[in-house]
Amino acid sequence: MNTTGAVAAFIVIVSGLIWVGTHSNDAEWTGNRNQCVDECYDDWKATNGGGIAEVEQAKQVALAAATPAALGEKYYGQCIACHGGRGEGGIGPQLAGQATTDIVAKLTAYRAGEERGAQSAMMYPVAKPMADQDINNIAAYVSGL
Repeated sequence: MNTTGAVAAFIVIVSGLIWVGTHSNDAEWTGNRNQCVDECYDDWKATNGGGIAEVEQAKQVALAAATPAALGEKYYGQCIACHGGRGEGGIGPQLAGQATTDIVAKLTAYRAGEERGAQSAMMYPVAKPMADQDINNIAAYVSGL
């Protein structure tokens, strides 16, 4: 595409975005798209049993029923790229076979910003947002690998 074509395409796209932006709140242009927000939600809530609060409560019940290892497995998804799917290692060290207490100690140290070797720079931002329970759950999962 030459420069003239690129400029023309840019002008057409920007013009379209401006037109949509100026007409998106126009009742004649949007029709009744936003007309029934309150009424429709009330109908949906009556039909589906209460909405968001019940969904959150169901999530909490499911989390409470899950084992620490099952919760740790969900969290371990972000560890696979470096430590392997079964903890066999790769870019990062092997985790399979390590004791739960060792995993907890290492993650806790990384979270605190302590230097633990060459991988500290990569592990600090991973461990920093973890709560104690997250660390315990991951350790429970990893100890079973």
